[in-house]
Amino acid sequence: MATKYLALLTNIGAAKLAKATALGTKVEITQLAVGDGNGVLPTPNPAQTALVHELRRAPLNMLTVDPANASQIIAEQVIPEDVGGWWIREIGLFDKDGDMVAIANCAETYKPQLQEGSGRVQVIRVILIVSSTEAVTLKIDPAVVLATRQYVHSQLRAHEQSRNHPDASTTEKGLVQLSSSVTSDSESQAATSKAVKIAMDNGSARLAKDRNLSDLPNTALARQNLELGDSSTRNVGTTAGTVASGDDARITGAMQKSQNGGDIPDVAKFLQNLGLGEGSALPVGVPVPWSSATPPTGWLKCNGAAFTAEQYPKLALAYPALKLPDLRGEFIRGWDDGRGVDSGRSLLSAQSDAIRNITGKFGNAQLFPSIYRDGAFGGVLDNISQTNGLTMSPPGQGNGVVNFSFDASKVVPVASENRPRSIAFNYIVRAA
Repeated sequence: MATKYLALLTNIGAAKLAKATALGTKVEITQLAVGDGNGVLPTPNPAQTALVHELRRAPLNMLTVDPANASQIIAEQVIPEDVGGWWIREIGLFDKDGDMVAIANCAETYKPQLQEGSGRVQVIRVILIVSSTEAVTLKIDPAVVLATRQYVHSQLRAHEQSRNHPDASTTEKGLVQLSSSVTSDSESQAATSKAVKIAMDNGSARLAKDRNLSDLPNTALARQNLELGDSSTRNVGTTAGTVASGDDARITGAMQKSQNGGDIPDVAKFLQNLGLGEGSALPVGVPVPWSSATPPTGWLKCNGAAFTAEQYPKLALAYPALKLPDLRGEFIRGWDDGRGVDSGRSLLSAQSDAIRNITGKFGNAQLFPSIYRDGAFGGVLDNISQTNGLTMSPPGQGNGVVNFSFDASKVVPVASENRPRSIAFNYIVRAA
């Protein structure tokens, strides 16, 4: 016998399900519609996009995967007693876009209304076989769900017989287990009357917090148990019978305030314990001449090296350009600061070497053969002919011109720079 009643995907539904399976998305079925087929039992056609004669469309009450068959989806809708007055011969499932994705027919059944003198709750169920139930969103709107009495009663009976109830917590109500333990720190168990009584009995034998130990039965024994000697009952003071404190001279090895640190036995160790190294009293950024090529711990060479403010935040305040001054082979000169001796200079600016200008003149003078030269002046005697525009001196009276030269090395030490006498030190700054 050929199948008379069946449910199948429409062409639109099959295409949407195939696309959802391929792309990993989902088809969301949201509504179920019923119709009367215009008085004739219709045969579902996958090309349909609507029922033959739709009478009612409403949200689904349940949409689940069949627990007995993972490839079947069960869709249910409850039609209440006050809705009806027509036959049901065809069923359609619609997605959230309003497209009919599945169609079915069913045994003809009349849905009466209460006004007709008879009424019943009608449950419409469609079982649909799909290739992948994972591509269908199993979600309904709980605000429109209408459960049958049978369903409600069965769920209540199952709940009554089940032990699967939520446990109580500090934030939620629920079932709780009783416990008589008085040492437990559990927050999921409730104390019995026995546990409360034990706790109360223990509390009665303990000291009251608001009495501040005045309820101790034996204070001397309590001090002994706490290993407190006679000093625990004496006041602090500087006279006999009191407990010495601070810089009291009665305390062996105590530093005396009046000594202002003069009684520190090991000053170097004291400074080290305070994290104060050599030269720590100097402000960060002050160049200090050092007699060794290697600076001590916590110091840097003034060699023009760059640094970061994260490394040395205090040094960055002294040198905002984040670069140490390069004092190798340099002299330090006081900033002019408006005095006018060395104007035009900014702090940390470099200045090349220079000397004051030396000027002089030779006049139009007669030069004699025995010209006197001394010190830095030298020259070669050179007779000049009349072709140079100069007149020869009479014999024995002098010569025309002498070429003079100036050489300071004949008198003083010279070098490639101007400098005073000096001793070389390695300039360093604190790294902080």
